[in-house]
Amino acid sequence: MLESDESRRREETLDKYHVIDGDCHYMESFHDVAEYMEEPWKTKFEGSNFDEKGAKQNLSSFFPFSTGDRQAHGKVTREHSSYPDDPETPERIREGMEAIGVDETLLISHLILAGAGTTADDDRQSAFAKAYIEYMLEEVLDPDDGIHGLAPIPYGDVEASMEILDRVEDEDAYVGACFVTAGATPPLGNRKYDPLYERCEELGLPAVFHTGGAGLDEYVRAGYQEMIETHTLGFLESNMSQIVSLVIQGVPEKFPDLDIVFMESGITYIPGLMTRLDEEYLKRPEEAPLLEKKPGEYITDFYYGTQPLEISADTEYLEKCFDMVGTDSLMYASDYPHWDYDRPTTVTDLPFLSEDEKKQILSENAKEVFDL
Repeated sequence: MLESDESRRREETLDKYHVIDGDCHYMESFHDVAEYMEEPWKTKFEGSNFDEKGAKQNLSSFFPFSTGDRQAHGKVTREHSSYPDDPETPERIREGMEAIGVDETLLISHLILAGAGTTADDDRQSAFAKAYIEYMLEEVLDPDDGIHGLAPIPYGDVEASMEILDRVEDEDAYVGACFVTAGATPPLGNRKYDPLYERCEELGLPAVFHTGGAGLDEYVRAGYQEMIETHTLGFLESNMSQIVSLVIQGVPEKFPDLDIVFMESGITYIPGLMTRLDEEYLKRPEEAPLLEKKPGEYITDFYYGTQPLEISADTEYLEKCFDMVGTDSLMYASDYPHWDYDRPTTVTDLPFLSEDEKKQILSENAKEVFDL
C-alpha cells in the first residue's frame, strides 16, 4: 500500500474518535505578551530584540538555562506550525489541531517551561505568567471552539500564584493550573505549596505537573555533552522527583478532591517508580505518616499524558505497563508542535487496547478531569 493510502486510511479510522489533546504548546511571542505586562517588565520586554531572534532563541533569552544543544530540535517537520523559528499566531491553532487529528486542545505556555531555570531573585516568572494569562484570554483561548488553557503557576512566588488562581476563578477558558516540574526547589510536595493545592481544589482546577527543559543538565548531574542524554534523563527525573515528593508528603491525603496530572514523560517509567517506592515504604513507613495506603496506589490515582509514548517497546511489555497504570489514568497528549510530538494514532494503533479503552484515553478521561 502506498504511504499516502496508508495515511488516508489511518485518518479515516481516527474520524470515529473524539480527540482531546491534554498537552499542546502555544508558541507565544514575547512581543505579544509584553503588551499585557506591568512595569518594569513591559519596558524590558519591549526594549529587547527577542522577537527578532526568533522563538527558539526567545526561550533562553529571558529564562536562561543550560541543557546542552537545545536547538537540536529533531527531524520531524510540522507543516502547520512555524516552530521553532517564529512565534505562533492564534489563527493557526485550528490548522495545527486538524493537521494531527485533534478536536479539542489544552494549551500550555511554551516560554514558561524554562522559567524554573531562572536563579535570579526577581519576579520575572510571575510577571510573565500574569501577562500570559491576559494575552491568552484576550487573543487566543476560545472554549466554544475547543481551545482551552492551562494557567501557568509561578509557584516560587506563592502570593503571585494565588493572585493568578483568583484571576482565573470565573474564566471558563482556563481548565487547569500548570506547574513546571523541572527546577522546583523545594520539591512540590513541600508544605509551602499547600495553599496553592488547596485553592486549586476549591476551584475544581486540576493541578497539571509538566516536565520542562529548565535545569535538565543541572538536575541530573552537570557535564553531559549531548541533548539525547539530558532529554532522556531530565524529562523523567523532573517528573519522578515531584511524584515522589507529592506522594510521600501526603498531598493526595491533604487534598483528596484535587486531580493531579503529570505530562510529558511517557508511561513506562511509572511501574518501576511505583514498585521502587512501595519497597522503600515497606521498610520505613514511619517517614510517610500521612499515607493511608501504599505509595503506588496513590501514583495510579494520578493521571498521565501519554506523550512521548514508547511505541518502540516490546508490545507485551508496553501492555503490562498500561495494565499497571490503568487506562482510566491515561490521557492522550501530543506535545505539538515540539519535535517529538505524538499523533492520536499512537494510541489507536496499539493492538492490545479495546475500543472503549482507546476512547477513554483519547477523550473520556480528559472530559472528566477537566470538566469539558
